[in-house]
Amino acid sequence: MSEAIGITDDDIFEGIKRDVLGPAYFASQRVVQRYVEHFKAEQFQPLIDDITKTATDKIRETIWDDVQTFLLSDVESNLQGAMWRQIDDSVEALLGGKEWALNRYALRDRYDSGAIREAVAKHIPLELQEKRVADLEAENKRLRDDLEFYRRARSC
Repeated sequence: MSEAIGITDDDIFEGIKRDVLGPAYFASQRVVQRYVEHFKAEQFQPLIDDITKTATDKIRETIWDDVQTFLLSDVESNLQGAMWRQIDDSVEALLGGKEWALNRYALRDRYDSGAIREAVAKHIPLELQEKRVADLEAENKRLRDDLEFYRRARSC
């Protein structure tokens, strides 16, 4: 399996076209499709039936359960590793200042981007620092407005 399991340029391109889903969605979809097309538990049923034709139902059941367990365990392990690497790729892209990651997570008003900007503003370009300053200015304005409201309400 030589195909990349991390986030590829095609995944980034698709993620930009459909920004609600993002690159990790397309990378996950690609990896899952690649693994699932090779692992269909039902394909092993005839093999198990032939092997256990003369054996007892208990032996047949045990072998079938083992095949399903090991098959699913292997697929689960491979998928878990692929998704773990995708998360690492996303974090690395964000902290590394990759344009697609900054646009998706830090420069918009989604995904608690204010908190993300606060956490990484020290490490990312001036554009993000300016966004963080704008966040703080907006928060200060809201707090000043709230304070003024409470002062007026108290004096009534």
